[in-house]
Amino acid sequence: MRTDCDYYYKRAEAELEMAQRSTVPEAVKAHYMLAGYYLDHVYANGVGEHSQLTQLLAASR
Repeated sequence: MRTDCDYYYKRAEAELEMAQRSTVPEAVKAHYMLAGYYLDHVYANGVGEHSQLTQLLAASR
């Protein structure tokens, strides 16, 4: 069974791949930022910290 951490890690990998394929600088930056947020979320889990992704998602609601 796939966990939330697995999902966010896969999303980070996908964002990194999209960043490498992008030719528009703004898109590259956005993909790297999203990958960073996903990885923050992966590594903040279990430590009692709220990741930037969690905060970003909460703020958008």
